[in-house]
Amino acid sequence: MHRISSTSGGWNQSEGLIFLEQTPAPLVLITAADTDIQTLAVAVLKLPAHFPALRVANLLQLQQQLSIDTYGEQVLELAQVIILRLLGGRSYWGYGLEVVQEIVQRNGRTLIVMPGDDAFDPDLISQSTVPLGVANQVLQYFSEGGVENFVNALQFISDNCLLTAYNPPPPRPIPRVGLYEWGVGIGDWGL
Repeated sequence: MHRISSTSGGWNQSEGLIFLEQTPAPLVLITAADTDIQTLAVAVLKLPAHFPALRVANLLQLQQQLSIDTYGEQVLELAQVIILRLLGGRSYWGYGLEVVQEIVQRNGRTLIVMPGDDAFDPDLISQSTVPLGVANQVLQYFSEGGVENFVNALQFISDNCLLTAYNPPPPRPIPRVGLYEWGVGIGDWGL
């Protein structure tokens, strides 16, 4: 899968080369947002005991082509569902998106691509292999944010891509302003 770079530069040895050491899992989510990663760390603890395994990677650790290729070979090749949150559109992680798309096409896997913010990006979301309605609902869960929405997003993805039957509720809005007490659930707000 390694490609010969057609552009000069691309890898600066002084920046170091990062290899993510993860084992494969059915679900892989790649994002550059630390808030996504932190929220997912809590959300995973609230998932049912037999929920499919999840790996989360920080996109900022996958910048060099060799890092992307290696992660693709060791983790993404064995994933059943790959979820990408790209802040900045397709060009932000163009090589990575190309590698992921090749893996998905070659292995008949599922890909969900969405922007890293709440702005609908038709070009980016159209890179998904799931129906637009499914990709849009996943985007809504992540855009609303919060642990419960992330738990529900993962269950929704599992239901639609791995044929489980968790039947999560739709995305629930979280107030944009106000005092938020960590650990308080959406249902405790009386919405």
